[in-house]
Amino acid sequence: MSSASERPPYPSAQVADVALRDGSTVHIRPVSERDGPAVRAFLESLSSQSVALRFFGAPSLDWATSWSIDVDYSDRYALVATSGREQAIVGHGAYVRLDESRAEVAFTISDAWQGRGIATIMLLHLAAVADAHGISAFVAEVLPHNRRMLDVFADSGFVLRRRMRDRVIELELPTSLSAHARERFEQRAQTAAIAAVEGFLQPNAVAVIGASRRRGTVGGEILHNLLAGDFAGAVYPVNSQARTVQALRAYGSIAEVPERVDLAVIVVPAAQVCEVAGECAAAGVRALLVISAGFAETGREGKRDQDALVDVCRDAGMRLIGPNCFGVFNTSPEVRLNATFAAPVLVRVGRQQGRYLG
Repeated sequence: MSSASERPPYPSAQVADVALRDGSTVHIRPVSERDGPAVRAFLESLSSQSVALRFFGAPSLDWATSWSIDVDYSDRYALVATSGREQAIVGHGAYVRLDESRAEVAFTISDAWQGRGIATIMLLHLAAVADAHGISAFVAEVLPHNRRMLDVFADSGFVLRRRMRDRVIELELPTSLSAHARERFEQRAQTAAIAAVEGFLQPNAVAVIGASRRRGTVGGEILHNLLAGDFAGAVYPVNSQARTVQALRAYGSIAEVPERVDLAVIVVPAAQVCEVAGECAAAGVRALLVISAGFAETGREGKRDQDALVDVCRDAGMRLIGPNCFGVFNTSPEVRLNATFAAPVLVRVGRQQGRYLG
């Protein structure tokens, strides 16, 4: 490893939050020396098969950890993908320069996160960095039965050269994006964007946190509109002070709801929103619609609360609309979602299916 005096500056410009093909999100960033314990925990969590496919054997954890964080951000570069409130590492990708123009590239993805597109996103990021440092080609060695990784490269859009050497498939690809590769990555970004909003516009289950018995209140009107609009999915009122709300059984918290909720509509005082958002994250909620006001529009303190809310959602990979918003509706006959506090007469079905976010 480089000594402290030689250590290059951390490339913070390469930090990004990205949407995956299923609509979930991960945080992608360059690895740092401080990631040693987290990288080791990540490697320990991998199945023996994943370790063997990546390292062609069972290396010592000390060696694998050291290799994974040994970077100079030019000739040796590595990324990690993190997720959840604890920002646990769920993926690692790296390249190491072989000669003046080529570098070897490799990826390791947590078993539970494979197939969502993390390696493909890392490949794009690593290729851009390598190209900027004068590396014109990547080389990858893949075992023939590692179908997932072979598919990552084959589906990337990069032009591949492939040969078998010593019972290992050696792939070579340029680091610069061809027109075809750009098109493929744009298609993936579009797919991820569609999946990201699906939780808002096509949820199977909606919870209204802060649902009220009283019509005329925001929490009362949103719940009423969901029911009056004949929403195609399940509706769960969450109210810690009531056992029933508008003839439905009420739950004391999102954790008590008997099925996984896709969309949580939050209508509680601003001071409680972050705590409720954290509970939603723990319950696996995909999308958060925060109706509550009292955030950035109120000044500096409200802006801090809003930033904290965004951090909770980002850490958990939840999508967020709001705070201080009108709601969402989708007049598609297959969905019939009116999660707004507007009078029903204001939401009309047009000649085309109507969708609104905001």
